[in-house]
Amino acid sequence: MKIVKKAMIGASMAMVVSSGVMVGAAPAHAEVWNCRSYIEQNVGVGLCEAGFGPYQVRVSCASAHWPYTREIHGPVVSKSVNAPGPESRVSGSANGCHITSAWVAAL
Repeated sequence: MKIVKKAMIGASMAMVVSSGVMVGAAPAHAEVWNCRSYIEQNVGVGLCEAGFGPYQVRVSCASAHWPYTREIHGPVVSKSVNAPGPESRVSGSANGCHITSAWVAAL
């Protein structure tokens, strides 16, 4: 019985070590810059003018009915090289809240 228990512990440790190696790999990231964000009629907008890769607008939105704010992520868009970056937009009204700040996050 002790041999089976030791084998199970050894297998578990091997799985932890191997999954740690996969987690440690560096993910690809966007190389976008000259990004800007703004709020227009309770819609948060973000766009990037240089570089390439995916990004999204993120907003802080104050609830209209409850005393809290939450972070809402807009759709992920991707900028191509030598092309204007598309807008990522998120509506506060559609989410039942008022946008208080907006920023762009490169992914």
